[in-house]
Amino acid sequence: MFTTVEQNLFSADKRGRAGENEDPVVRRRFLLPPLVFAVLMLPSVVTAEDDFEHGAGVPSLTDGIVVLDTISPHTIPTSASVSSDENVALPPVAHQAEIIPVPPINATTDEVVEIDTADFAPLPAVPAVINPYAERVTYNPMIEEPHTESVAAEAAEHIFELLQGPADPLAHFVSALLGIHHDETKTGLNVHPIPRQSIPHRPALLIETDDEPFLAPGWLQQGIETPTGAIWRPALWVFGTYRTGINYFDNRSTTNVTEWANRLDLFGQLNLTGTERLIVGIRPTDQEQGNRRAFSGYDFRNGNVDDAWNIDVQTLFFEGDFGEIFPRLDPFDGMALDYGFSVGRQPMSLQQGLLLNEDIIDAVTVTRNTLSGNGVLNLRATGVYAWNSIDRNNNMSDPDAQLVGLFTETDIAKSTINADIAYVDSQSIHGSLLTVALSGIQRFHGTHNTYNSSLHALTSIPTGTETGASGQGELLFSQFSWTPHHTNDIVYLNTFWAIDRFTSAARGPLAGGPLGQTGVLFSAAGLGNYGAPLSNQATDAVGASLGYQMFFCDTRRQVVFEVAGRQDTNHVDRAAVAGGVRYQQAFDQHWLMVIDGFLAKRESRGMSPGVRVELQMKF
Repeated sequence: MFTTVEQNLFSADKRGRAGENEDPVVRRRFLLPPLVFAVLMLPSVVTAEDDFEHGAGVPSLTDGIVVLDTISPHTIPTSASVSSDENVALPPVAHQAEIIPVPPINATTDEVVEIDTADFAPLPAVPAVINPYAERVTYNPMIEEPHTESVAAEAAEHIFELLQGPADPLAHFVSALLGIHHDETKTGLNVHPIPRQSIPHRPALLIETDDEPFLAPGWLQQGIETPTGAIWRPALWVFGTYRTGINYFDNRSTTNVTEWANRLDLFGQLNLTGTERLIVGIRPTDQEQGNRRAFSGYDFRNGNVDDAWNIDVQTLFFEGDFGEIFPRLDPFDGMALDYGFSVGRQPMSLQQGLLLNEDIIDAVTVTRNTLSGNGVLNLRATGVYAWNSIDRNNNMSDPDAQLVGLFTETDIAKSTINADIAYVDSQSIHGSLLTVALSGIQRFHGTHNTYNSSLHALTSIPTGTETGASGQGELLFSQFSWTPHHTNDIVYLNTFWAIDRFTSAARGPLAGGPLGQTGVLFSAAGLGNYGAPLSNQATDAVGASLGYQMFFCDTRRQVVFEVAGRQDTNHVDRAAVAGGVRYQQAFDQHWLMVIDGFLAKRESRGMSPGVRVELQMKF
């Protein structure tokens, strides 16, 4: 821009004097001071790169000649080569020059020597040079790179690194103790060619039809066309899980446990299409009795045989998609009739079990999926109405209760947001309750690691008198995990703060309290009367758990170390701390062994040990 202004001033001066009969010497004296002043204001060294940096031509003084690097239709172009940051030659940029003679000066008299030359032609206004390439940046190792993270974020990450410090010694200890290989991240390429691999053998279900086997290759059957236009390909699958274990738990109270317990979850599934199915399930070896479940087995402490055999239907529901059942109503799929639904006795868990956790509830649900726009990648909304088999927060059944709720899940660019509301209406002594929950699940990058986090905020508001099943309170809950460098392990830190007495909308007898997701030491085993080492009730308490999940032998073996504690905030002196270990090992394609051990200390009580050994068979 500086060159252009000087040229315009020079041209304006010439145009103002055009047609006048003046002395050429006087005219040159008038032009010399501004020209010298302009030259003195320029940088001492001018190069072609300066032109690209400043976006316009810059004058330079060389042997009494002013060179204006500018683009003009009246000049002869030259080429200036430019290279990129990757040292790749880029196309040349048009580059021009004009030479303007300067009047000679007598060295003794300092007067301008008069010469007979033609008047200078006025210079037209020239636009500034626009550089089409990005500004060149040269790497300088002496310049310190700017910090992209705040001081608080870096300090927090150092704390996380301190928390993961015991992970490496624990992994070496387990490897040396059991003689197994600790899994590590594999980043190198295999130098040997790998031939085509055969498909691994798929374990068969207990019962599956030959026409539509489970996860098997082959051709799809032609199917049966229904009057609505849907194509059904019926298939029957029978599958389940059998669990058996021995539990020992010294609770320093009347609830001590030494038992052998069994549990069988058996399901039959009738598939009609990929979206429509009928599920029926029974649990013949355990039965709900009040606010607990009894399991078939043997009670070593009392010398009794526990008999809980039954054929009660625990699960029976149908689920499908309205648009897939009636495809002829919308043959071009433009009317948004894809509403999913389910009706019957079914399990239900919301907000990771914090808001609602039932294994048996009679309900009907309607779901609208794939809603998007305005920054929302996907929105799923589910309406629920439940009329039977509702267990309240104290794990007691409430035959008079009915539940209605709206539960949403929204995916945005950086998070998954769950906003839920549920209302339990009951005229019984348990009372009515309104619960609201909001949570966000996201991943974010730190200086050294990528972290997974979920944050939950829940509140419960009784609409009548506060009771044991309808309490007023809030719960703040967070889960935080990451993978240390060069491993496949997981380090997790979970925390909670229960204000007053938060109560869930519904909780089954095996679910215990709302805080079972805090860690291994807060969750019950779900097999027998082996309860949680630390209380999972959300009443006036704060607590946390720190755990290390380690993988060995290509994930066939896992070890979890965890330490945890909770402190009551209502001055009842019930603080407790515990440490525990869980070992899991897979056998073949069906069997899994789980060994749990812990040692807990409650305030005003002695040490409480516990251990359990369990075998699981999945078929």
